[in-house]
Amino acid sequence: MSFTDRFKQLAAILSNELGVQTKDITLNTRLREDLKIDGDDVDEVFCKITEQFGIDWQGFIFYRYFREEPHLFSLLFESYYRKRHGILKTITVSHLLSVIESGVWFEPSQSDIYI
Repeated sequence: MSFTDRFKQLAAILSNELGVQTKDITLNTRLREDLKIDGDDVDEVFCKITEQFGIDWQGFIFYRYFREEPHLFSLLFESYYRKRHGILKTITVSHLLSVIESGVWFEPSQSDIYI
């Protein structure tokens, strides 16, 4: 499968799950910041990506990149997770495509982040 085909499939997943237009998804699109994905939506999107591409997410730590769904204790949990994991990191579509290509999760490097 070509890079372009993988990108189109990933953009279709993001579009279908998040209600954004595929034309608005680029390599530089950031999941949390631009697509406003957090909480349970992350699990749904990543499950669809796994179904389509067979990714091994071992080592992925949700709280490094996303917040949980708001609930009674979410502010308390947010404080705990920020102390433990630091400021939220960014995942771009480009990095997700690299993960898809390798088949396993790996941390994005600073050079993977295009702002």
